[in-house]
Amino acid sequence: MAVFSSPKLKQKLFLLRQQKKRETFHYFWRSILVSCLTGSLLWCATLPEWKIQQPKQVEIEGNFLVTEDTIHVLLSLSYPQYIWAIPTKNLSENLESITPIISAKVTRQIFPSRLRISVKERKPVALALSPGQVGFLDAQGIWIPANFYSHSATNFSLPTIKVVNFQPDYRSAWVEIYRLITLYNRVKIFEVRWQESHNLVLQTELGTVYFGSPSFRLEDKFKVLAQLKNLPDYVKGSSVAYIDLTNPDIRLIEKYPINSKISP
Repeated sequence: MAVFSSPKLKQKLFLLRQQKKRETFHYFWRSILVSCLTGSLLWCATLPEWKIQQPKQVEIEGNFLVTEDTIHVLLSLSYPQYIWAIPTKNLSENLESITPIISAKVTRQIFPSRLRISVKERKPVALALSPGQVGFLDAQGIWIPANFYSHSATNFSLPTIKVVNFQPDYRSAWVEIYRLITLYNRVKIFEVRWQESHNLVLQTELGTVYFGSPSFRLEDKFKVLAQLKNLPDYVKGSSVAYIDLTNPDIRLIEKYPINSKISP
């Protein structure tokens, strides 16, 4: 049985074949274009311009006491290295792993290729002596080993306060002590010494001050100490041996006898 197609059907089939050819042609050239662009991008990405080739391409800001050499050691970067391949999050975590640095942010600069590092440091507010150790304390009682500042590029001035016999258990007490030192600052304090956990002794411009337990009315003791700023004017001709403020309601001031020889 013969089947005869109408002229309209033939025309429609012809148009469909033409459309398919055009689509195949466009797909072919689109694939070539995408391949060329991809290849060009890959080629560009492997150019030396996209590499971190030496330490001077690493820009560091925010460090005042921690040296750049210390930061480079912590980064442990190998050179050369493509900027895309550098694990910025891991580098930030490496820097934050040392106590002098509170936070660190590592970002990439694509062109020209740079690695930007911004750090925020802890501020040492006291020289700290612990059995067998020397370091620093910040206002939050974080212990910072002294070796981090031994080669500081800046003129590192030692804090004026010395903390003796510091223990990790005293951290919360130190936070409150330092807050009160800065709040009631009329009398200069040079040393904070723990004789034991319940016996605090201060060396001040007025002499030795016994505070006793830091957990008992500590702020009242600092208030009384600030009120004694002019004490030397009232003890002329003699020197203060010590001041006992273990009970801030009873101010015991022991003086050396007039013209007595004070042993060093």
